[in-house]
Amino acid sequence: MENKNYIVLKTDKELKILMSPIRQKIIKAMSIEGKPVTSKHIADKLNISPSSAQHHIKQLQKVGIIEFDHNEVINGITAKYLKLSDKTISVGQDINDELSSERDLLSRNFLSKTYNGYKKLLTEKRKFISDEYRKKGNKMADQLTGVVHLTVEEANKLFDIMEDLVKKHSTASEDTHPFEYAFVAFRADLNNEDEGEKS
Repeated sequence: MENKNYIVLKTDKELKILMSPIRQKIIKAMSIEGKPVTSKHIADKLNISPSSAQHHIKQLQKVGIIEFDHNEVINGITAKYLKLSDKTISVGQDINDELSSERDLLSRNFLSKTYNGYKKLLTEKRKFISDEYRKKGNKMADQLTGVVHLTVEEANKLFDIMEDLVKKHSTASEDTHPFEYAFVAFRADLNNEDEGEKS
């Protein structure tokens, strides 16, 4: 049964739409904006032509990642505002088919870009983080790693909590800032069982 809260990319064509680096930049730029924007705004943000922005946005609309939000008349011209879908986008990592390598490449790319942004912030803005945020007890960049022991129900609850939190805060407001995140959790014991005892 299809889940109406998810967009699952199942075909080679759908995955290729998302694999485009410029389309990933469009999604990230729209996520950081956190509000509906025009294709012209995206073109200006990414320093690409308006026609190029429109082309890539139309491709993302085909798979439901970008949606129409509203029109506004500005100086006599109707501007079309677009937003990211509030559905969770899945590359279908759990699907066992011939597209597994493409899905793996996309997942690695997403995690790598998030980590690189985190690393850049810590190296290039370390003084700002220390001086402005730590004094106030605020976290501007942080990570948690380790192992927790959960039942299947608790693991499902953890993912639901994260998904609900992300959806609730996907829109910008006056007192918020965009935080990029990557949340990965998996059954570690299933990996260990495959390796067997080596000592």
